[in-house]
Amino acid sequence: MVRSTARAITPSVGRTVALVAMWVALQGEVTVGNVVGGLVVVGCIEVLFPMGRRAEHRLHPLGAARFAAALARDLVASSWQVTVAVLRPNADRIHTEVIDVDIETRSSLVASLVANAITLTPGTMTVEIEPTPAGHRLAVHVLGRIDQEAFRDQVRTLERRVLAAVSPVGPARSADGSSDRSDATGGSA
Repeated sequence: MVRSTARAITPSVGRTVALVAMWVALQGEVTVGNVVGGLVVVGCIEVLFPMGRRAEHRLHPLGAARFAAALARDLVASSWQVTVAVLRPNADRIHTEVIDVDIETRSSLVASLVANAITLTPGTMTVEIEPTPAGHRLAVHVLGRIDQEAFRDQVRTLERRVLAAVSPVGPARSADGSSDRSDATGGSA
């Protein structure tokens, strides 16, 4: 029990180095005092705000590269659509609506990455993310009159890309605390 408690309080070396580096960068100068001050601040943060148990995820470099390339392509295409809507507006191009999309992942990290990728894309913005017994429900504000089912399919494809880039290692926990083994193998998509 003591060992697991000490492990929960002890910060990872990588996180400590990253936080101290950010502290020193914010100070604008590398000095012994700034490094020691950073260590003290990081120590206080770890004691006052312990991380607790985190969901474990595995990064897949090839999947992450494919996800980044697809996101870049989507950014260019949607930027063009928004530009056309601004320069040549009509009722279909400036129509807005909120579409609910259910995704299957129970991993909060994967759901957040999907929601943020949607929000990064011009013309769309995730306005709500809600855990459900089957995964997560995203409420997405969209610009332009679109086929709702085709849009839902695009979001599910985005979810599969994210899962190919970052997958839960163990059973992911849903909001109600139940575990899901399907995400441990990369999801059911």
